[in-house]
Amino acid sequence: MKIGIIVGTRPEIIKMAPVMRECENRGIPYFIIHSNQHYSEEMDSIFFNELELPKPHYNLGVGSGLHSNQTGNILIKMEPILVEEKPDIVLVQGDTNTVLAGALAASKLNIKVGHIEAGLRSYDRMMPEETNRILTDHMSDFLFAVGPNQEKILKSEGIEHDKVHVVGNTVSDSLFQHLEIAADKSQILQELDVKANSYFLVTAHRASNVDIPAHLVELLGLFDKLHDKYSQPIVWPIHPRTKAKLEEFNLEVPSYLKLSPPIGYLDFIQLQKNAQLILTDSGGIQEEACLLGVPCITLRENTERPESIEVGANVLVGRDADKALSAAEKWLSAGNFSWENPFGDGHVAERIVDICLGSEPVEAEDIIAKNETIAVVGMGYMGLPIACLLAEAGYHVTGIDLNEEKVTAINKAECPFDEVGMPELLNKVVSQGFLKAATSIPLSDTYLVAVPTPHKNNSCDRSYVFSAADAIASVAKDGQTVIVESTISPQTSLAVADRFKRAGLNIDVVHCPERAIPGQTLHELVNNDRIIGAASSEAQQKVKTIYQSFVNGEVFLTDLTTAECVKLVENTSRDVGIAFANELAQVCEELDIDVYEVIRLANRHPRVNVLTPGPGVGGHCIPIDPWFLVENTQAGEFVRMARKINDARPAIVAQKALDMLQTGNKKIGILGVAYKADVDDCRETPAQPILQHFEQAGATIRYHDPFVPSWGCQKVETLEELDEWADALILVTDHTCYKNIKVNSPLLNTRG
Repeated sequence: MKIGIIVGTRPEIIKMAPVMRECENRGIPYFIIHSNQHYSEEMDSIFFNELELPKPHYNLGVGSGLHSNQTGNILIKMEPILVEEKPDIVLVQGDTNTVLAGALAASKLNIKVGHIEAGLRSYDRMMPEETNRILTDHMSDFLFAVGPNQEKILKSEGIEHDKVHVVGNTVSDSLFQHLEIAADKSQILQELDVKANSYFLVTAHRASNVDIPAHLVELLGLFDKLHDKYSQPIVWPIHPRTKAKLEEFNLEVPSYLKLSPPIGYLDFIQLQKNAQLILTDSGGIQEEACLLGVPCITLRENTERPESIEVGANVLVGRDADKALSAAEKWLSAGNFSWENPFGDGHVAERIVDICLGSEPVEAEDIIAKNETIAVVGMGYMGLPIACLLAEAGYHVTGIDLNEEKVTAINKAECPFDEVGMPELLNKVVSQGFLKAATSIPLSDTYLVAVPTPHKNNSCDRSYVFSAADAIASVAKDGQTVIVESTISPQTSLAVADRFKRAGLNIDVVHCPERAIPGQTLHELVNNDRIIGAASSEAQQKVKTIYQSFVNGEVFLTDLTTAECVKLVENTSRDVGIAFANELAQVCEELDIDVYEVIRLANRHPRVNVLTPGPGVGGHCIPIDPWFLVENTQAGEFVRMARKINDARPAIVAQKALDMLQTGNKKIGILGVAYKADVDDCRETPAQPILQHFEQAGATIRYHDPFVPSWGCQKVETLEELDEWADALILVTDHTCYKNIKVNSPLLNTRG
């Protein structure tokens, strides 16, 4: 076993130190790659000396810079090192660009990745760290979670349970190992001329607090109010970034703020341990304050360390001075306080190394073969995962696609799209010979159709399904089975069966609608219930056996047309509910009452569940499936009316935004353009007709969306910049980052 340890910043060095020591104690070969992504010797390399750690075997010297440049430079320099060293596992800790680049480099080289502090979420995509930690988690093979909160988060994101290990946080190891040493060696209190329990300690470095002049002024005002009330000195070991911003903005620092250059770990432990209060925007310091029993005021609106709040050790105030004063008064007037420690017992590194030692590469579990063949037509977002699951169950599967490049990639075990768990599963079934891809359909025992069915003029375009059926008919034999997974309009399966009859074949056509979403496809294909529709009980039972080879959910049997309607009805029901909410919004507007208050109170009834009105309906299912359901029926006017209401909604909310503009003002900013929260998918997004309505009115439009890099108008990278530019804003997509939005421009919140 050889372990690669990757660090890049002060917190990573401190939290990885116990793992390095554990490797030393056990004689486990390891090497350290240090990206050196910090600004100075004081912020970084000094900690190796202070903690008596071995010098990094590799120092990349990347330095600071733009996120993309920094991440790219680390990748470029790290990959050849990993190729040469050939570690069995690479360990990363936290959420920096170094962590993301290290995990990505290792993952691309098929080296196992272990992520320490996995599962932390602030749900604020304005923080680059949030993107780093999410991507790293979904690339990792071993996710070392601090506690049950993180375990629950990872499970909800579809990460396999056996990858997650609840171990605590190595911050506890470092802190407990160095408390006595710090007390003996540190002279920081004397050097700063402060007395124990008679000062407040501050750290602030996040861009949201220090990069915008108004925000930094607001922060200084918060400190002023604290000092006015308590007359305590405030010690501030200042980050180089923050110091530079104070100078850039020409801001005067009051004398009660005791600024110091960045200090070592032992000195900082002493400062934390002896402070009355700690004010910080750092995640790690929230943990350390909790472990040391010092109350913490977090200068953010969110935290990825909710445990510290849950046990009563921390409070979120953002830059709100009144909230900070209230929190300080509560703690300082109480005098004595205590809470449970949720972050670890000082033996976390031991558990991590134990788990790593059990991670020696082993051959993938052998697949037990079934003497049956299945051809899956369509290697898209649903077809390929289904093919892989069938292959893992032991069927000999041929995946069919007309795209030769995709076929070649699959045969090389290269997944043509991003999906959790797919690279590993594809490699397993291809390497063991249970899945191969081709451009033509071979003779098989069973055929499965998973081709797209786009909508055209409010009806289902069935041409791809019919083409697949005709291609199958050219090789199939009497008595065989064809399963249609594609989402189709009712009675399409009967039409497919009729095509086989006209080709002189007696084929059992079965419909089993897919019920999964991108991002969690494998998880939902395995765990969701399935509906199987067929004309004969023999066909039902045969296909039920096939699906039960990989489905954990229940399998329900019915007839063909009922099965076709099930998924359509699921999405139509949601569309109708949304239409009622949108129509109710119009009714309440005419009555001059708050629709959200009406819905909130109505939903207090145990049998009422009114949805929330919005800007319209988006995505590739809900706006489309209702049309499929009623395209060949006279009945269904209610469904069609719901579609009409929801299709009209974007223009209604767009006009409301235009009405907010003062005469002569025509600059509108759109917040969120994806069709739903926290994704980058813009299919059928209501933002598109909203944009068109604005353009027809002669308005100038720009948008902000942290998930969507480019769209139908000019993108603005920061919310503050868009707010400054716009005459009015409209919130279309309720991304988590907009949850507690504060802007100066008039804002139309279409999500309530």
